[in-house]
Amino acid sequence: MTKIEMEAMEAVIGMRKEMAKANEIDWEQRRYEIAKDLYIQTCQQVKLEGDNTAGDVFRSAAWVSRVAADYLIEVLKK
Repeated sequence: MTKIEMEAMEAVIGMRKEMAKANEIDWEQRRYEIAKDLYIQTCQQVKLEGDNTAGDVFRSAAWVSRVAADYLIEVLKK
């Protein structure tokens, strides 16, 4: 094989690896998107009652959103 043929082959192999990588799911990005959507929905539906402060509600919503996103990602990976 000539040097040009070897370089062309390496380029093709590199392109194939990049294409395969582009098709992989970015689970961390998906986790963020799911948690963000759940957080927004939870905050929109909550009504402050009693001793609950907005900070308490936001903390709880963030925790629930993270846990739910982690669980959903776990199920989707199977």
